[in-house]
Amino acid sequence: MIKKLLITFLVLAVGVLGYFQLRSFRLSFTFTEGKTAKVTRGDLTVPIEAVGEVLPARRIEIKAEASGEVLEILKQPGDVVRAGDAIIRLDREEEKRNYDRAQQEVSAAEARLERAKLTLNNLERVELRRANELVAQLDAQHYHAEFRFTKTRELADATDDELIAAETNVNVLASRVRDAAAGRDGVLIQIGIAAKDVSIAEATLKSAQQTLGDALERLEKTEIRSPIDGMIGEMRTQVGEVIQGGKTTLTGGTLLATVIDTSKLIVRAEVDEAEIGRVYDIAPAWAKPGSADRTALPTDWTAAAQGQEGLPVIRVDTFRDETFTGIIERILPEPKKVQEAVYYPVDVVIISENRGKLFKGMRADVTFTADRVSNVLLCPEEAIVEGPRGDLGVYVPDRDAGEEHATKFVACKLGLSNGMYSEVMEGLEEGAVVYTKLPVGPSNRDRK
Repeated sequence: MIKKLLITFLVLAVGVLGYFQLRSFRLSFTFTEGKTAKVTRGDLTVPIEAVGEVLPARRIEIKAEASGEVLEILKQPGDVVRAGDAIIRLDREEEKRNYDRAQQEVSAAEARLERAKLTLNNLERVELRRANELVAQLDAQHYHAEFRFTKTRELADATDDELIAAETNVNVLASRVRDAAAGRDGVLIQIGIAAKDVSIAEATLKSAQQTLGDALERLEKTEIRSPIDGMIGEMRTQVGEVIQGGKTTLTGGTLLATVIDTSKLIVRAEVDEAEIGRVYDIAPAWAKPGSADRTALPTDWTAAAQGQEGLPVIRVDTFRDETFTGIIERILPEPKKVQEAVYYPVDVVIISENRGKLFKGMRADVTFTADRVSNVLLCPEEAIVEGPRGDLGVYVPDRDAGEEHATKFVACKLGLSNGMYSEVMEGLEEGAVVYTKLPVGPSNRDRK
C-alpha cells in the first residue's frame, strides 16, 4: 500500500515538474509569435532636413577713413548700439593739419581764379575795345586817303609829286590798318588763353574745395560712429594703435570693428539638390529665383508668416529643448559643391520671439515641411512589405485559418511616407492589427 502511494506521489511530482518546464519552454519562445502594431489615425508630414549656419542679415565692417592714434574705445563686443553712436575716438591732430592745409589750398585757388578773371576782364573790356577803336580809326583814315588819292588823279594840274605822296599815304595807312587788325587778333588770342586760365583756375578751386570737404569729413570721422542699429560683433583695434585712413591706403583703411544687424537673423540652410525642387514648390513667390515678386519682399516677416503653412523649424545644439520658427526669404541659384554632393543655399528668416538666444555662427538643423496630410490612416513603415504578386501591403492575422499564428497578405493603396509611417488610402481600417515582424509558423516559413 505504501509502495503504491509512493509511486503515485512520484508520478504526480513528475507531472507537475513537467508542466512547469513546458510552460517555461513556451515562454522562452514567445518570439515565435512575431510582433504587431495597430493602424492609427493622425497627421503626417514629410520633412526635408538640411543643416545651416545662423547669420545676421547684415554685417557691416567699419574701416578707418581718418588717420591717427586710437585714444578711446567706447564700445566692446556684445554692446548694443544705435545708429550714430560713437564707437572709437582718434587723435585729431593729424587730420586737423590736413584740414588746415586744404583750407590754404582753397584760399590760394580762389586767389588764382580771381586773378585769372581780372586778366580776362581787362582783355575783354579794355584791350579789345582799344584794338577795335584803333582798327576803326585807321580804317577811316585809309578810306579818306584813298578818296584824296582818287581826287588828285582827277585833277589836270596835279603834279607827279602830289600823286606819289597821295598814293604813299594810302599804302602807309593800309599797312597800319593791317597791323591794327593783327593787334586785335592778338588780343582775341589772349582772351581765349585767359578764358582757359579761368576754367583751369575754376577746376583747381573745385578740386581744392573737394579736398577740403574730404579733409573735413575725415576730421569729423576721427570720432567713429555706428552706421546702423545693432550690436558690436568684433573690435579689431586697441588704445594706442596708430591707424591709416582709407584715403591714404590701397586697402581702403584699417578694419576697426564690425557691427551686426540683430533685428534680422537668418539661417543659411544647405538643401541637397535632390530636395531643392520640393523646397521650391513650398517656397513663397518672393523667394523663388527669377520671380517678379522678388522686388516685393515683406517688410514685416512675422506678419508675412501668418499666411504661410508648414513654416521651417530650426533647432540648434545649444538649445536642444527649444525650437525656432522661420520663413523662407530666398533660394539662392548658385550651388555649393562639397566633394561629389551639390547643395543649394536657402535663406530662412528667424521670426520666433526666442530668436534673441541665437548667435552668429551657430550650426542649425532646419526642417522644411514639403507635404502634409491630416486625419489619415497611418501604418508603421516596417509593416509594409512586398506581397506574393509584387504589390505592396501588410500581413495581418488570419483568424479563419486553423493553424496557429497564421497570416494573410492584404494589398494596400499607400500615400505619403515620412520614413516611419505611411498613409493608408485603401485596404485597411483604423485599429487593424498588422505584423511588423512575422511569427514563426509553417505558412510563414518562406515569407520575409
